Parts: sequence; structure tokens; C-alpha cells
Amino acid sequence: MSQASILNRIRDIPSLPDVVNRIVDLMSHPNTPASEIARLISYDPGLASKVLRMVNSSAYGFQRQISSIQHGIMILGFNTVRGLVLSASIFQLFEGQKELQGLNHVAFWEHCMATAIAARVVAKQFRVPGTEDAFSAGMLHDIGKIVLDVYFKSSYPEVLASAKKHGITQPHGPAFIQLESSLMGTDHALIGSHLANKWKLPVTITEAIQFHHQPELAQSAKPLVYVVGLANELARFKLADPVQIFRQEYFTASIWDYFQLDEDSCRGLLELLSEELASIEEFQQSISSA
Repeated sequence: MSQASILNRIRDIPSLPDVVNRIVDLMSHPNTPASEIARLISYDPGLASKVLRMVNSSAYGFQRQISSIQHGIMILGFNTVRGLVLSASIFQLFEGQKELQGLNHVAFWEHCMATAIAARVVAKQFRVPGTEDAFSAGMLHDIGKIVLDVYFKSSYPEVLASAKKHGITQPHGPAFIQLESSLMGTDHALIGSHLANKWKLPVTITEAIQFHHQPELAQSAKPLVYVVGLANELARFKLADPVQIFRQEYFTASIWDYFQLDEDSCRGLLELLSEELASIEEFQQSISSA
């Protein structure tokens, strides 16, 4: 299947709703009042509920329930809310496609959320500059998989089946993207970047989507792409023994070198991620089933 024919088939993917574009645009300006963002979000009950679910998760530790969208936005911050709005709206575009052929959409949601949280952890832990979009980029890094699953119902399940046959139990690593490319002539990272361009997402997020498996190829947002690349791999192995990860070279070499990782730093990152994920487990379950 040629790259041109693949891009032709996804040409009819709908644009993002105007209200979402407006929210994202306003959030790019730090002086925008939270009240204005809250007003727009309140027009969409689904988005509003996701914001409140997250801010009321145990990660934020409030004894009293937060019921105000505006208060929730101020607690979560624009960057996190933008990631939630974008990802929830994009995934909602494909919710009508319930006849799933291969991709487990619940597991997909959970991995995206884990990657977003891991990206925030990595950016903070290593004090990486220029990574304001870490949460959003983590949420959207694998969006191309949804497109391939929905628009290529006859061929993408074959990729997933072949992955299992070859012992690739998690469709998130370099081996999986190579399999996509060999069987379909394209991969989810490239398809996702085309979609990000169509939706006019920031170049930082677009590059993170396209190069999260090859961050060394990024041009405009290399630090962020490396953050998302490491976050993706941490999310893949969040329950693994860091010593085994180190010995089996699970991490892409350039990512390992970029952050100068060793067993101790790897263990520390996995422990931090585990704590963060445990604290929002209820939110993850609710958002993946919404």
C-alpha cells in the first residue's frame, strides 16, 4: 500500500470542533482568564466532566470535592487542561467507530494517559526547558494508531496479529513501528503527524508525534521529543524491574544517552511514575470508558 493512497484515505477525517480550536488558541495565551476557558468548556458536558474527574482524583488530594470548572482549571493548569481537551476531542471523533477490529481502545487510552503523566514527570525531574506541551504531546503521541485502526479495518488487525505472533506483546515500541512499516508501508507516527498538521496543532506536538521513536531526528522541539520518547518507554514498562530494563536494553539508545540514564535513575523514574499513576487510577478508568 503506497503512502499516497494511505493519506488519500484519511483525507476525510473531520476537523476539530470550533469550540476546541477556540479553547486551545486561548490557552496558548497565558493571560487568558480561566473564567473564559471554563465558560467554553462548560458548553461540552463531556469535556467538563473529564476536567472535574481529574482534579478530584486523589493525585490532587483535596478533601472537599471540586465542582467548579474554573477552579479545576486553575488547579490543573492550562497545559494539562489543553492536553485533556485535545485528546478527549480527538478520540471522540472516532467514537462512532465501535466495530473495533484489533486495537484495544481502553488499553490505548490508558497508555496515552500514562505517557502524558510520565512526560510531565520526566520534564520536571530533568528540568528540561521548552516542554510546556509535555502532557499534551504525551496524550497525543500515538493518535496515528486510532486512525490506522479505524480507517484500515482489513489490514491493521493483521499488523496487531503479527505483532503477537512475533512476541511483541505491547504495540508501543520500535519493533512494532517497524512491523507497521513493513506490512503497511507507513506507521502510526507518520500518520499521526499528518493528522496533527491537518488540525494545525503546534509544531512541538507534531514533532513529538512524528519522532517519539526517533527523537534524534527532531528539528524544532528536540528536548520535548526526547521527553515524550522516554515517557513512552517508561509507560510501556511501568511495572518492570528497572534492572531488567537496563540489562535487556529496552530503551532506545539515543534516549538512554540523552538523559544519561543508569539503573538508579531509571528506578527512581519508575517509582515516581508508579506513584503518579496510582493516584489517578480512578480517573484513568473513567476516562477510558467514557
